[in-house]
This record gives sequence, structure tokens and C-alpha cells, in this order.
Amino acid sequence: MIDYSKLPHNRVLCIDMKSFYASVEAVNQGLDPLTTLLAVVGDKNRPGSVVLAASPVLKKEFGIRTGSRLYEIPPDPRIRIVNARMGLYLDTSMQITNLLNQYAPKEAIHTYSVDESWVICDGLEQIFGSARDIARLIQEDIKLQTGLPCAIGIGPNKLLAKMVLDIHAKKKGIAECKYEDIPKLLWPTPIEDVWGIGHRMKRNLNRMGIYILEDLAKCSLAKLKQKYGVMGEQLYYHAWGVDLSPIFVDPSAEMRKGFSNGITLMRDYNKDEVPTVIYEITDHLASRMREINAACRTVSLSFGYSKHELKKGFSRSFTLPEATNVSKRLYDTCIALYSQANVMGKIRTVHVAVSNLVSDDAIQLDLFSGPQDEKLRLLGSAIDAIHARFGGASVFRACSLTDAGTHLGRTQKIGGHFQ
Repeated sequence: MIDYSKLPHNRVLCIDMKSFYASVEAVNQGLDPLTTLLAVVGDKNRPGSVVLAASPVLKKEFGIRTGSRLYEIPPDPRIRIVNARMGLYLDTSMQITNLLNQYAPKEAIHTYSVDESWVICDGLEQIFGSARDIARLIQEDIKLQTGLPCAIGIGPNKLLAKMVLDIHAKKKGIAECKYEDIPKLLWPTPIEDVWGIGHRMKRNLNRMGIYILEDLAKCSLAKLKQKYGVMGEQLYYHAWGVDLSPIFVDPSAEMRKGFSNGITLMRDYNKDEVPTVIYEITDHLASRMREINAACRTVSLSFGYSKHELKKGFSRSFTLPEATNVSKRLYDTCIALYSQANVMGKIRTVHVAVSNLVSDDAIQLDLFSGPQDEKLRLLGSAIDAIHARFGGASVFRACSLTDAGTHLGRTQKIGGHFQ
């Protein structure tokens, strides 16, 4: 048994926008997002295009969900099919975040995704009332200002707020789960409906006789740790609603860990085409570091082969002797790693990451390459300013005009989809 008296008792809301992309499109057309049959796809001119969002009624009546394909949508004249507009969704998401900031300070708002956020309500009782009162006010405010429906889960930690959101609030609108409510509200849930448990883990747990969350909670902790290690321990405690992760997250601390950028190519690339893509990615990462006045010490390169190659991908990292935010230094490091791969086949994904970030004040000029690096940094800053004013397509490398280039296509997209 868990002694809940020793665990955190915060007031946490988990807010989820129902079928966000589809709801935004419905409202934009003056329609009710809860009754309109609407699907958002990557490209409605491609039958194999992925459905990025389906309205609630489209899910219910036709079984069309996120991840379905365009050709699976029946030719019903009532169904509206629209192309994704990521810029519109991001703007709407920012509008909602700004609305949440009217109820809680920024450090109490943790954006989990474009359509989902946690809000910590501790200390707001004297202003807005109970956690349920705050949830109701936020829900009504979002509906009034954006026309969008949302569901809100309430719990003493982020985990329980998220779990009760997924299991109950998405049907009821608002639902709350305290520690003492876990056996009644959460334990009857099929294991595959629990946040963080995918199809593979479901199969593994089913083999152990675990089919609902209560089975997981009543399973031996030692047995789960022996079979799944740290993951098994985490599953056990999550079944009891235990979450000791920090309530407040410092975004700048998360940023300091590093970031990455990658691409799934539109076709299979041969060995000699990939360096062009690497240069485009390292240009982007260098620009992001300069934007936050940071430099990296570690560079990582990974790529995946085409599915037709039946080969494992490649992943390597290298720690630089000096921190840098110069694209050419990142590129040279990635090419050195790439040369170690002994590429033997077509490549479909490329990914570059920078980590061990420090302030760019820590950059030291090398006796020989220092002056050249300083010129490259100044050039990079000048290009950043041009991009900020005229867009990413205003200045770019000539290699991006070759068949291997992806930069121009990416400047027209947000999150891999057209704006």
C-alpha cells in the first residue's frame, strides 16, 4: 500500500483541446466543431495523405481517427476535408496560452503539446475558488473567446490530472481524481487506454495476466522490476497514481540541455546527397543557438535507411574541444561522423542534435581558426537578421537548389505541413 499522506497534494489541471485542428477549422468556417463532419489532412490531393485530426462526430460515425489515410474517408458529401494550416493552429494555441496566463503565472503553465497544457492552481483559491471552479471558468473562457471545446482533468499531480482527463474528462468535460478515488475511477481502465502504455507494452503485460490498471497495481513490484527494470517500477507506481516529477518546470533549463532537428525525406537519398541535407539542418541549429545566445559542446548525427534496405540506422556523437554556434563547425563535425558510417544503401531520415549548451560568452577564439570563426559568426548573425525580416527563403545556400535540397520546401511549412 502507498502512504498518500507523504505524497504531494497539489491542484493541477490538465487541459486538452478536443480534436484541436479539426475544431479550429470548423470554427473558422462558422460551424459547430462538435457536430461537423470534418477531417484535416496533410495534402488532400494525395490519397495516401495522413489524417492529422478528425472531428468528434467523424470519429464516432465513421471511425476515422488521427493516423487514418485520406482514402479511408468515405465519399460522403457531408464530410469536409481540408488541408492543415499549422500557422493558424499555432496562433490559436498561443491565444489559449495567453488566456491561461490570466489565471496563473507563466511558471505555473506547462505546455505539453500544441493542444494540451498543465496549469498549477496552488495559491489561486482566494481569487478564483476551488480547482473545479477554475477549470469551469477556463473552459467557459476558452469557448467564449475561441469557440473551441476543451476537456479538463483535475488531480493532485500531473500524472493523475492527465489520466483522469483521458479516461473520464474527455467524455464528461471536467473530471477530478484524488488519491482515494484511484481504485474506483482508474483501476477498471483497460491497460491499453492508460497514458504511456503502447501496443507492445500492452502485449507484454497481457502475457503476465495484466489486462486492467488494477492488475498492474496488484502485481508484484519485484516481478515488474525484474522483467522491465526502471520502466517496470515506473509502471507500478503510476498505477497507484504516484508522480514525483517537479510541478514547476524552468523552460530555460530545459533549453540548456540542447535541441535537435531532423527530416524524413520525400524520397530515398543516395550517399552523396545527404551532406546537402546535413548542411541545411546545421544552418538551422546554429541559428537557433545564436537566437538564445548559446553554443554547443556536443554534436550528434543519426540517419535511418530506406525501409527497402532492411538495415539498422546509424547514430554517433562527438564532443568538441571548444563550444561553437558556427554552422560550418557543426557541419564539419557531422561529416566526420558520417564518414564513419560506411554508408551502403539508400537513406530516408536524417537527424542532427546539439547538446551540452553553454552561453556563447564561453566561446574561445582559437589562435588559427579564431578569426575565421568570428567572421562566420558575424555572417551567421547577419543572415539571421535577414531571415527575421524577409523570411527563410530570402537567403540560402546554393546547394539547396539541387535535387537534394529541402530548404525551400521546408520554409513553406510549419511542423512538416504547409502553413
